[in-house]
Amino acid sequence: MRIGLAPLWASVLLAAWGCDTLPGAGSPTGPADDDVWDDRYVPVVRLTVDGADWAAQLKALIPAEECEDRAYLAAALTYENPRTGESEDYANVGLRYRGHSALSEGQRWGFKVSFNEFDTAQNFHELHNINLMGTEGDYSLLRERLAQWVMRGAGVPAPRVGHVQLYINDEYQGVFPFPEEADDDPFLDAHFADDSGGFYKIEGYCGGTADFEDEGDDPDRYDAKYAPKADTTLEQLAADIIPLVKCANEDDAGLVDCLPAHANVEEWLTEMAVDMVLPDVDGFAGAGQNFLLYDDPATGTFVAIPWDKDQAFSTTAAESESIWDLHPAWASSPELTQRVRVLWKDDYCAEVLRVAEIASPSAVREELARVQGYLTEPVSRDPWYAETGTSWSGGVGAVSSVLDARHDAVVAEATACDP
Repeated sequence: MRIGLAPLWASVLLAAWGCDTLPGAGSPTGPADDDVWDDRYVPVVRLTVDGADWAAQLKALIPAEECEDRAYLAAALTYENPRTGESEDYANVGLRYRGHSALSEGQRWGFKVSFNEFDTAQNFHELHNINLMGTEGDYSLLRERLAQWVMRGAGVPAPRVGHVQLYINDEYQGVFPFPEEADDDPFLDAHFADDSGGFYKIEGYCGGTADFEDEGDDPDRYDAKYAPKADTTLEQLAADIIPLVKCANEDDAGLVDCLPAHANVEEWLTEMAVDMVLPDVDGFAGAGQNFLLYDDPATGTFVAIPWDKDQAFSTTAAESESIWDLHPAWASSPELTQRVRVLWKDDYCAEVLRVAEIASPSAVREELARVQGYLTEPVSRDPWYAETGTSWSGGVGAVSSVLDARHDAVVAEATACDP
């Protein structure tokens, strides 16, 4: 069941807690005593690496082939919580650069920290890994955070996103977006009542996009594209993904009949509606990638979970901007998600209009201004912006500048509701 807008009494509690959704409703930000996800603060992460040239050591670990397994460098980490003034020390964590296409010249590269790479018993507030995102073309550092904020506000179980101030060997590296790792069992524990369902990651870059093509009955043929996560087995994949794919290849009448048994259609429509409103060409509906599927035992159907929303709030990469066919130049919108939007068009159009109201330009700008307010000081000291001459305020302005035109366009299309 989708979680809708919070009633008036809830908004009073939210203001008191400092959250953007009720704890336990959809995907929580968490109450103000949550050390990691209290988004009124910008914690400090200090990494210590042996040797003077840590960047050269990390670059040496980048594999020759982009999609090969990554090695980690041993490091120590200290987490400083500005809310409590306390510090936490973690020895022997794994550190590497993150991303594939993100490792391009002219961008600040991000990092992945694995707490259990060298010590399998170690974790960080129930998390096995944390990601510190580089710029990746987002000079506002806010696209991921705002996009997932809209997702959660609409009722989609989406990762929580904060920011941290990063130091390496006591040298300030700047402000980094810090999204919750979505493809591991701690995410399921935090966002679902039952974490025993099949969990699958559709990455796109290395595994291929989710075209929902029928590849037969051998689960090995689906393993790369729908990569099992959180101890999900190939036997589970065969029982979960193959029936979904078979259903996806039915004719229209058959799809309408079978899909609700496999997919939480209401949640899928919400997830797609958010991607249209933002917009984000690189997600579930636009490119068939950067999402996960969780077979939620509570309903016995697949929920779509978004991740990697750094291209949200932009139409520069869009070949089509229509809510029926939003997609980038490098990929086509998957046939299944297009058919779902058309076959459930009345529900879909209503959902686009609902999300457009939640994520109105004024609401997004208010949240943007709130976060910008407490990021201004640490960003003002961020050496990357000074060294490259990049304007952070210009990046923030680029996000704000697309809101009005996109809102008006999607409202007009959804009101007409004519595929």
